[in-house]
Amino acid sequence: MPSFALSPAPPLAFDHTLAALAHFPASAVTRRLQAGGFRQAWRPAPGADPRLVTVRALGTVERPRLRVGVDGTLAEGERAAIARALGRALALDLDVRPLEQVDDPAFAPVLAALRGYHPPRFTTPFEAACWTLVRQRTPHRFAEATMARIVEALGAYAGGGDAGFRLFPEPADLGDASRPVLLAATNNTRKVDRLVAAARAFTGIEVEWLWTASYEEGYRWLLSVPGMGPWSAEFVLQRGLGRFERVPWTDTAALEAISRVYTAGFRIARGSARELAERYGWLQGLWLQYLKRYVYTLRLA
Repeated sequence: MPSFALSPAPPLAFDHTLAALAHFPASAVTRRLQAGGFRQAWRPAPGADPRLVTVRALGTVERPRLRVGVDGTLAEGERAAIARALGRALALDLDVRPLEQVDDPAFAPVLAALRGYHPPRFTTPFEAACWTLVRQRTPHRFAEATMARIVEALGAYAGGGDAGFRLFPEPADLGDASRPVLLAATNNTRKVDRLVAAARAFTGIEVEWLWTASYEEGYRWLLSVPGMGPWSAEFVLQRGLGRFERVPWTDTAALEAISRVYTAGFRIARGSARELAERYGWLQGLWLQYLKRYVYTLRLA
């Protein structure tokens, strides 16, 4: 099995990454966690044959390393493509150290509990967009089951037998011909229309542009996708593209998480919450991700 190493930006506590991945939508279908890592299918490029990849943690929080193993032989350029895709999905280049430089006693317990947490992302911005469309006005567990059905019905397959993995479909897989399958998966004709329209929109742009566009440009384009409103656009920017310049105040869990840490659970005023967020500048969205993850782990305890 060919393998190579990745050197993430320190600090990185990969256990935090794995704990977050355990609760990603449809993750049981597309990814399997293992001790110290996970196994998943990835495409080196859009339309390319999927490859099974195993990722394991090496090193320490301060000097992190990841070992990536790929089933079969690696063609020229595939290693770099897989490394880039993993780096984006696992936020390996994210510098979280500026969070530690803000004088914020209330946030100190959060940093202590989650030091080195790099919030993982959806495998592609398109997958994140589909999740927002499936999730609208739908209970979380039903939405997860819907995503799993979409993957099972339309996702490419890698591997063999029960050991195989499916990938989330590419935009080209959600054309008009997929409508009967999508209807069976969602039981909602409006969601089918919106998923097909989103696939058409993502097919019509150079997706790499989304990674380099300004926040405002990306936000405006996402709003132009049928069915995607402010919450969906901000979600894709954060959870699909790792853009943390802003707090997505459309996130109904934002004030709850901030209140839990800063005001002992009493509902904080939105203006006061904004003042707290502004102290973290261009990483205020990351600050919120830490708060939400911290509150979530407290509930699990």
